[in-house]
Amino acid sequence: MNTVGQSKKSAARRLLLAAGTLAMFAAPAEAVLVHKYTFNNGNANDSVGTANGTVIDNTGISSYTGGALDLTRNNNANSNQDFSLPTTVGAYVDLPNGVFSSAMNTGSFGAATLEIWATPQENRNWARLVDFGTSNGGENTSGGAGASAYVLMTAQQSINGQASASVHTAGGVENFAHSGAPLAVGVKSHMVAVFDHTNTTAGPNGTLTLYINNGAPVTAAIPTGIDLTVLNDNNNWLGRAQWPDPLFDGLIDEFRIYDNALTAGEVAASFTAGPEPAPVPVLTVNRSTGVISLSNQSGGGINVTGYSIGSVGGGLNPATWTSIDAGNTFDPNGTWTSSSSTNLSIAESVTGGTLDGGTIAGNGSASIGAAWKKTPIEDLTFNYTMNGGATGAGQIVYTGTAAKRSDLNGDGLVNAADWAVFVPNASTAFATDPAVTAYLKGDLDGDKDNDYADFKLFKADYIAANGEAAFAALGAAVPEPATLGLAGLASVALVAARRRAAGK
Repeated sequence: MNTVGQSKKSAARRLLLAAGTLAMFAAPAEAVLVHKYTFNNGNANDSVGTANGTVIDNTGISSYTGGALDLTRNNNANSNQDFSLPTTVGAYVDLPNGVFSSAMNTGSFGAATLEIWATPQENRNWARLVDFGTSNGGENTSGGAGASAYVLMTAQQSINGQASASVHTAGGVENFAHSGAPLAVGVKSHMVAVFDHTNTTAGPNGTLTLYINNGAPVTAAIPTGIDLTVLNDNNNWLGRAQWPDPLFDGLIDEFRIYDNALTAGEVAASFTAGPEPAPVPVLTVNRSTGVISLSNQSGGGINVTGYSIGSVGGGLNPATWTSIDAGNTFDPNGTWTSSSSTNLSIAESVTGGTLDGGTIAGNGSASIGAAWKKTPIEDLTFNYTMNGGATGAGQIVYTGTAAKRSDLNGDGLVNAADWAVFVPNASTAFATDPAVTAYLKGDLDGDKDNDYADFKLFKADYIAANGEAAFAALGAAVPEPATLGLAGLASVALVAARRRAAGK
């Protein structure tokens, strides 16, 4: 007997019961994201875990676009093919064995959540978004799974044409959670399936809960006779089925696996946040040096296969531009070719060798030299092409102090050297010149000439930088043949002064 008159066994039992009671009132554990496939970097790697996937595509029909895996060229190809043959046409993602059952075993034991963003190009009955488990023929076969266990998510099944999730037992029992409609073609949809043996709301073996685009949840009972914690998931596929059904024909933007049951609030928050944006290059322009770089502001590397930079005003300097692959250091396995090198446009891309482009390391950059003319006119445009074919208009960031309006030679000062540039073009029109070219001849107000209005702007800038006496001293240092132009400006100034004196 112990000091309170109870046996040790009885005391231990009371402690266990107390612990269980405390556990009942403990806050539920937050779902942990254990696997994440963004497809942003041109592969099916797991960005939060180590369960990297493989895109099976023997004939090269898949690609990456806008941070999504593009499977639109599956074109009704069947899941039941021998993908060990190099000529087999079709593409899908193969994830490591056990990736689902391990999630059911960790975190909140007996629960896991699958989440996907996908865009069907064409809905085909039973084309899978997700199919985890095994088939009757075992690993890497899709001959049928009537006597096998699996879970699935589909954009449209043939029972009622609705987007659905289901659990299928080895005994042939399958329970569905139906959404009410198929996923919309050409529209990115958010689909979440929660598999939870510990939630007996829908049935004694647990509850399957389906969310589509943050709509009301739909539930179904997990059938008896299956334990998803020991599921033989040796066929874990995105876009392929355990049965001879069509491969998925569309885009998969992102796929996630959690080791717990997402709550409705967590689903809503994820829907609002959306998938992780694809990292893309940013064009960085150094105002002090004119150096242009393609920068990567994400933590992971990005592969660029081409870019183009434009300037309507003629603000590019092809004479001091250098190829991004100068010295063959950016893309050692590829050959880059310039398609444009003018003051209006600079463009190049990989055209030979290995065509996967060059890598800009996380938080790194790749320079293309002092390809920008240092002026106040900041009109650059930027487009990029990523490995996998994704294209877009990129952000442009100018760094450093903006150019001074009358710093015509770009040395950071407004002084006599700029006056020497301004004077020879006095009283001249530049109607056919691009904006930057006209500016560099003294068109400070952007109206394609160098006239008295520009003279007043230059004078104000010069006096602000150097004082009135310094500007007055410029009159003795006027370079020929500018005298006539200055005389014209002076006469205009004199007439204006007389009109003011006369009150006109």
